Amino acid sequence: MNNEAIMEQTDDINGLVRKKDDSRDKGKQMEKGSVMSDDVFFGRVAQIRQKMYAIAYSYFFSESMACDLVDDAVYRGFLKKKTLKNEDFFETWMIRILMNLCATQYKKAKKHRSFEEYVVEHESIAEPSTSNLELKDAVSRLPLDLRKIITLKYFGGYATKEIAEMLDIPMGTVGTRVRKALDLLRIDLGGEET
Repeated sequence: MNNEAIMEQTDDINGLVRKKDDSRDKGKQMEKGSVMSDDVFFGRVAQIRQKMYAIAYSYFFSESMACDLVDDAVYRGFLKKKTLKNEDFFETWMIRILMNLCATQYKKAKKHRSFEEYVVEHESIAEPSTSNLELKDAVSRLPLDLRKIITLKYFGGYATKEIAEMLDIPMGTVGTRVRKALDLLRIDLGGEET
């Protein structure tokens, strides 16, 4: 084979590679522009709904408020599903929406009247549960940044790495806040500080 024949084959191969790369780029663009279907969205929500409820419940210890907040988070997520860039982060994205709603609602409750009155106003007439009442009260008295961490870790069941991603903070900070919150809870509940 002479040099010209080799150059022609190389050009042919490069042309094929470029065509393949162009088709891949078009596929990526379509993926970026695609929106999660309604069925997929609600299927994914169904998988994490219990975790979402547990997180919302840990803020207010009210079934009706937790349900309302989860429903509101799902609604807002559905409206904004076009902004989700990577479906792998769906759960993190939905939990962040929920936690932002919970924090906003909590601030409103504290600002306008006593927290207990606010929860009672939104609570159904069902009998209150007396189990773990002291713990619930102690958790509700934690500062908001510590309460978020405890909520995600113990009520949501998330790992430290997942919490760090959700709250956009370093993993070390998550660990420090967990220890600090647990120390505060221990003191509040009558135990000794470690």
